[in-house]
Amino acid sequence: MFSKENSKKIITGLLFVSCAISGIILAATPASSVQRLESAQQLDSLISTHLNSERISPDQVRTSIIRIDTGFVRKNLRIRVPSHFSKTLFHVGLHKDLITYNIEAPAIIKFPSRDMHIYISHKGTIIRTLRMTSDPDLDSLSTQ
Repeated sequence: MFSKENSKKIITGLLFVSCAISGIILAATPASSVQRLESAQQLDSLISTHLNSERISPDQVRTSIIRIDTGFVRKNLRIRVPSHFSKTLFHVGLHKDLITYNIEAPAIIKFPSRDMHIYISHKGTIIRTLRMTSDPDLDSLSTQ
């Protein structure tokens, strides 16, 4: 049907069109908005905002500080939540806000307790750890 020479021209033309379309799509895609985190207090404020929005009281949060070296400390937050509280939805909401600052927030769920540990890291360094544990004593509280 097509000669070998015509097939090469058609393939070359299709490759050129594909590259042109890819370039147009790349140029039309808006750049992602990455904000800069100004201080550790700004990060703590962002975490507190998420805790407040989920109606987690300060009594449910215990903060400890681990000194890594003379210039760096890491905060650990132990957060007690009712057993019906969705730790996953909290994690997703927090992660969506942190990603705009180029901050990662991977999490691990510990079984059988179903406790969640969220590791907030920036440039490969863990800067905050949130340990969310279910507390049946809090089940009477409303978190919805």
